[in-house]
Amino acid sequence: MIADIAVDYDGGLAHSVPSTMGGRYWPDLIYAHESGYRPLGLDLTVPPGEGRHPLVILIHGGGWFTGHPKITNPVLEGMGISAALIKAGYAVARPAYRLTGEAIFPAQLHDCKSAIRYLRAHADTLGIDPGRFAAMGESAGGHLACMLGLTGKNDTLEGCVGLTGPSSAVQAVINWYGPTDLLSMDRQSPASAMVRHDNPYSPEARLIGGPVQKNTESARRASPLSYVSSGCPPFLIQHGSQDRLVPIGQAQSLAQALEKHGGTVQLREIAGADHCFWGADTASIMPEVIAFLELHL
Repeated sequence: MIADIAVDYDGGLAHSVPSTMGGRYWPDLIYAHESGYRPLGLDLTVPPGEGRHPLVILIHGGGWFTGHPKITNPVLEGMGISAALIKAGYAVARPAYRLTGEAIFPAQLHDCKSAIRYLRAHADTLGIDPGRFAAMGESAGGHLACMLGLTGKNDTLEGCVGLTGPSSAVQAVINWYGPTDLLSMDRQSPASAMVRHDNPYSPEARLIGGPVQKNTESARRASPLSYVSSGCPPFLIQHGSQDRLVPIGQAQSLAQALEKHGGTVQLREIAGADHCFWGADTASIMPEVIAFLELHL
């Protein structure tokens, strides 16, 4: 049974409302409150029906410096991402995290891990299954989803934001065109690239607090490729073949590393698609996501 009232991190009560997609919707669950920063919240929608539902943590993009869980990327709006997941029986959590104007990496990862710990701690109340969590994100959110999948047992990147104790591990990852190796992004970029990633003002430089090639250790620490090892959860990587912002080589490098370590990975290169799958037929993308989740979650 899904409760109508949940407890925020600071002890307040948060009330759910009926979801327009069925089930219950919590528009503002506060999962952490770091001193000196705004409260960190998430939106949660749980499908109708009894029992515990598997959960997808859907992480927004925006170059780590912009974006919000309540604002859907207009290019992706027509795909009905949350509605498709809810219809398939998956709960959907959309966490906010500190942007690079507020704090540099690993704050963004620490926040997402904190959101997962909060959701796992309150799984009974919220009607979600703590053993079936998937991280899914697009662009900067894809990067964070990958980091969650690859560092679930890495205490050095766990952080102490919000609730501590429950695991921040996820059981599956869906990465939509996320950066995976900050040091190689410019090298892999096409001549028509929209951004020079080694520029001192690039999103990647903002993420780590300085130019990528002058801060190589920080860049490696913020790169999912650095954490690939045996025992990783299954990955679905979907990336446009003509992406001018995050080059397709980022997806290929991660897939190759996962395969080398015996991981389960599906790489789907969306033919002709630019960043955000712009310019391609997206009809098959969400069905492929649902099929992956049904197989692994």
